[in-house]
Amino acid sequence: MWTHARGVIAGMGAGDQTEEPRGSALMREHGAVVARVCMALLGDGAAAELALERIAREVGVAKFEDGKDARAALMGIARAACAVQLSKLPIRTAGWGEAEATVGAAREPGLARASLGKLKPTEREAVVLHLVGGLDAAQVAEACGIDLATARGRIARGVSQLVQEEKKR
Repeated sequence: MWTHARGVIAGMGAGDQTEEPRGSALMREHGAVVARVCMALLGDGAAAELALERIAREVGVAKFEDGKDARAALMGIARAACAVQLSKLPIRTAGWGEAEATVGAAREPGLARASLGKLKPTEREAVVLHLVGGLDAAQVAEACGIDLATARGRIARGVSQLVQEEKKR
């Protein structure tokens, strides 16, 4: 499944490098992190792969402003692509990721997805970008298009809820 996505990421730099080499280099450098962010936000491998394809296309034509954090811009593109894919997924009657929690080998990832699923979508995005994507609060704010105080609050509330959820287990 991820083989195709890796091919998309690897192929980013295969074409004409004169148009936008920065986007290709960013995707090659941070592609694995972007893939993990997509999987954490979507909880579905097929949807994450479709989001990665969309991200690769958008990064290929994006103009990254000098002086701005290109990694935060890349994560912002990933966040938007995941939102589009999330809107296409069927509504789940069980909690987000609860089905995976009952499978023996996938128990730990399933529990993590179930905990993430209990967060508000805005907090989930901030926490995933912070913990999985490795962005600091300022970069999360830029990626989500919010102010710094809001980003810090979302991260703090989300992490606090995850810690409380872990203590219940």
